Amino acid sequence: MTLNFKSGYKIIFIIGLLFGFASLFLDWYYFQGVNDSGEIVIYWVYSALFDWSSPFSQGAVINDFYEPKNASLPVAIVIAFLVVIFLSAYSVLFLDAERKDNLPKLKKIGFVNLSLVILIGFFILIYPLFFLLPNGLYYPFLVYYNNELEITLCYSLGPGYFLQLISFACTFPYAMFNHSVINTFEKEQSSVENKINQYIGSIREDLDLDKLIAREEFKLESKNSLEEASMPKSEAEKIYSEFLTFRGAKVRK
Repeated sequence: MTLNFKSGYKIIFIIGLLFGFASLFLDWYYFQGVNDSGEIVIYWVYSALFDWSSPFSQGAVINDFYEPKNASLPVAIVIAFLVVIFLSAYSVLFLDAERKDNLPKLKKIGFVNLSLVILIGFFILIYPLFFLLPNGLYYPFLVYYNNELEITLCYSLGPGYFLQLISFACTFPYAMFNHSVINTFEKEQSSVENKINQYIGSIREDLDLDKLIAREEFKLESKNSLEEASMPKSEAEKIYSEFLTFRGAKVRK
């Protein structure tokens, strides 16, 4: 069952990567204006790779006036997203998240997968809230009539944005699965290291050579001191014994 779940996560994750990559080439946002006669007089389209574009040439007054300003994603973020997609694809195709023999590499790949999910979340939430809305580009869609210009303005999301939503739903489960597996390996490794450290600490005193040497030197010094202290007593006993022997011999005479 674990293998089936893991394989399912991988397949869904790969589908999410494909959707995320394809979304960069599709339209994310539409801004259109139609006059009362049904003619399109304003038309702006946003794509993450190709920025804002319009089929109208410069000089169309109304269209130029409504050109979105400061409503584009930074190029660095888009490039980072492409790099993360390729790294994530490599990890899911050539690395096994359940092998603990190369934990540092797995941690890096886990970080890459989490970065992918965060970037997709950025595109889904941060981009509309901090790039579209401040520039009067309503989210997710809106249609209203401008009485002064007699133009119907239409704001709507494109297929690229919806592919990002699908990509997030597909990549999130495997990224979390990968992250949980790595955390489990780290806890197991930390537990083993703690046990080893405790064992080493318990026998460290017996393995301390300096203490052993100092202990033996202390024993030798103590032994020498006792021998030195006992020497005068031994000499005195010897002299006293000789005295008694001499006295006894004298008395017998």
